[in-house]
Amino acid sequence: MKKFKGLVLASILLVPLATFSQEDVVDFLSGSLKDANKLSKAYLEPFGKSLGMSLNSGWYNSANPHGLLGFDITFTMPITIPVSSDKTFNINDLNLEYWEVKTGSSSTTPTVVGGKSSSTVLTDKLSGTAELNVPGGANLQFIPAPIIQVAKGLPFNTEIVGRYFPKVNISGVGNFGLWGVGIKNEFKEYIPFFKRLPFSMSVFVGYTQFTSTFDINKAQKQKLEFKSSGYTARLLVSKSIPVLTVYGGLGYNHSKTDISVLGTYNTADLGTLTDPISLNFANNGFAANLGLRLKLAILAFHFDYSLGEYGIFNAGVGINFR
Repeated sequence: MKKFKGLVLASILLVPLATFSQEDVVDFLSGSLKDANKLSKAYLEPFGKSLGMSLNSGWYNSANPHGLLGFDITFTMPITIPVSSDKTFNINDLNLEYWEVKTGSSSTTPTVVGGKSSSTVLTDKLSGTAELNVPGGANLQFIPAPIIQVAKGLPFNTEIVGRYFPKVNISGVGNFGLWGVGIKNEFKEYIPFFKRLPFSMSVFVGYTQFTSTFDINKAQKQKLEFKSSGYTARLLVSKSIPVLTVYGGLGYNHSKTDISVLGTYNTADLGTLTDPISLNFANNGFAANLGLRLKLAILAFHFDYSLGEYGIFNAGVGINFR
């Protein structure tokens, strides 16, 4: 499980912060495969949900589309703040079939975003002789998701947005990359009454996909795989005065994250396991954000905050030609 923690950190901070032994993952895959999946899902769920939600952020800093010759190149950084209730989970809520909390040990233990230390020890229900030390968390106060995106004006008050983070290979660790596409249209310009309103109003839809693969044991083709995607549909409103733009959006988000442990693992009590862990996390719901953009010549700085299951701060800077 230490390996999980190190690879999660590598994937979200984009650097190989830690490398842990394969034996920790193999030890976790003991006793019961069902229990291993239940424990892994409870431990990684806040990260899985946060990653998917971050992908739906940072798409816009104005409701006003670029003109036909206008474009911008923007670096944006959504930062998801895990809620306190997601920093721990209770082993007793998982209804494990092989393991139980050892007498005298705490049943509450950190998730991957929780504290670094855990005092939880599990013991097998049948004999009480086998033990499993539940890992601590990575103490993540926030989860960043850096994104580079380009927006280009099209005819009919329309703008297309593409976002991209090139596939990065880290020697001895793995790789990750991101892409997405969105489109914005200021429909109010086609409605007689609405076109007179002194602000911009548009609809926006966007889709983002993030993939990564990290090596657990490259020689044995053991790896940890992340696949996360999100789409959002929103009504945007903005009002610009010289230099400043106030903007906001209201709409619907959907995100999905799949985390898989792939490869063949030889365990003492379960024998040979192939692709032993497969986890799925999903989020659906309404979201809203409010932000401010500061434009100085061709440079534009923006900051906004999104309301939802998790709070998301987003900040960025770009080169902007309207």
